Amino acid sequence: MVRLNDALKAVAEALAFDRRRKAEELRHKLALHDEARTKLRSDLDTNAAAGARVYTYKPVIDAVPQCPRCWIQRARQEPIIEQGSGGENALFKCSECGCEVPVDP
Repeated sequence: MVRLNDALKAVAEALAFDRRRKAEELRHKLALHDEARTKLRSDLDTNAAAGARVYTYKPVIDAVPQCPRCWIQRARQEPIIEQGSGGENALFKCSECGCEVPVDP
C-alpha cells in the first residue's frame, strides 16, 4: 500500500506542478493584456480628444490662417502660410507639420 501512496502522490505532484506552471503563464499573459489595454485606453482617449477639437478649431486667428492638422492632432495653433499658386489653386503649407491645403481662388 505504501507504493500505491507514493505513486499517487507522485502523479498528484506532477499534475500540480503543471497547473502551477500554467498559472504562471496565464499571469504573464494577463500582465501583457493589461499593458495592451492601458495603451489602447490611452490611444482611445487621445484620439477622442483630437476628434472633438474640430468644434474649437479657429481657421483664422487675427487674420492669420491656422493649420488644421496641428490643431486637431496636437492642440497647437500654428500658422499655415501661402506658398503661391500651384496652377489654378493657391497652396498653403504649415512649416511645423508640413500640412498642405490647396484653396480654390
